[in-house]
Amino acid sequence: MAPPVSDRFRLEMRLGRDQDIEEWLATDTSLERPVLIRSLGPESSQERRSRFIAAVSGAAKTAHPHLARVFAVEDVAGGAYAVCEWTGGASAADRIAAEQMVGLEEFLPNASGLAGALAALHESGATHGRIDLSAISWSVAHPAKLGGFGREAHTDQEGDVRALAAALETALTGAVPGGPPPSESIDGVPRAIDRILRSAQSGRASASDLEKALIAAPSLRAAQPEPPSTSRRLLYVAIGLVVVAIGLVALGRLFIGGGEPIIPVVPPSTTLGPTPTSTVVTVTTLPTGPVRVAGFASFDPFGDGSENDDAVGDVLDGSASTVWRSERYVDPLSLVKPGVGLRFQLTGTPSAVQLVGLTTGTTFDIYWSREPPEGIDGLERALSGTAEASETLFPLPPREGGHWLLWMTEFPQQPDGSYYAELAEVRFTP
Repeated sequence: MAPPVSDRFRLEMRLGRDQDIEEWLATDTSLERPVLIRSLGPESSQERRSRFIAAVSGAAKTAHPHLARVFAVEDVAGGAYAVCEWTGGASAADRIAAEQMVGLEEFLPNASGLAGALAALHESGATHGRIDLSAISWSVAHPAKLGGFGREAHTDQEGDVRALAAALETALTGAVPGGPPPSESIDGVPRAIDRILRSAQSGRASASDLEKALIAAPSLRAAQPEPPSTSRRLLYVAIGLVVVAIGLVALGRLFIGGGEPIIPVVPPSTTLGPTPTSTVVTVTTLPTGPVRVAGFASFDPFGDGSENDDAVGDVLDGSASTVWRSERYVDPLSLVKPGVGLRFQLTGTPSAVQLVGLTTGTTFDIYWSREPPEGIDGLERALSGTAEASETLFPLPPREGGHWLLWMTEFPQQPDGSYYAELAEVRFTP
């Protein structure tokens, strides 16, 4: 159903929905320019329209090169609509879906620009409330702009910064935060980028702080092919090493008396990797003792600080009939925040962890730290996986005591359209 807009705007094409907001490409006939119409229909409540008007009006008061402009907003009979800048229609989410990650050369100028746009929005007293990749227009060879105004807000200004930093990391790497940092995934990305993005994701930076840090960050440069001369030098070194090895073998034969050369036997390392989705970990042997859970809690540093806390104890009660369930999310978890988790303080040295009844399709990491974690920065990742069965045993590297974090980064979509996961039991074995 076409929105009830002013005769000044000629509707050209329905683009789809952004949650409960209809989007149309239209022409401003007075200025002969394309515009984006975002509208709520008659099915929306008056309370929802009021929130929409307030959010869009807040954005309209702010001007920034990396902020999509708002030209008009109106509450009309049967709905409400906003007239916004047409930025071309391609979002950062579209680029990731097409596997066109943001190039290193264009990342920093646009990332700092988006942080500056958010800082300007916050300074005017407004909050976006629902930043994700689809709220950022970022087509190739065009400046990125923050839009998507008028969505139902789920976060405050601090949450805006966290969400923007998570979206920026995904735009750069193509993966949701929680896995390897950008510097380990992409050649040419300095570690400073890891620290800047993860600091903002943990709530330790304002939008202005994020902007300044990105402006001051070292330039990102794509890895250059190695010069042929270097390759030739490496080849000469390799040949030299082979010659030396042959000489050593000959000496071995001489001193042994013509028999077979003695080659030291290196025992194979012990590897842990029970499933195709688990990270392989090389471990050494440490003495194990009684393993006991000394404390437990939910872990939600990117949200409101809790995640169904009252039911966390159900994963340790020895019964698979009682379960902990995450909160329900209307969007994929990765679009809301980097993840949520359950934290366990242990005594003893566990050799494995058993996850009973973890909802199939849930992606997760398991981290360890000596001290209680405040965020996921600096934690030691033991393994990564995707739940594929109701009961899975994962070997762990030997760590005595400390804190183990089950960090879930994506939930499967349920039949009702929401996203959540359930877990019946967590068992650490010595």
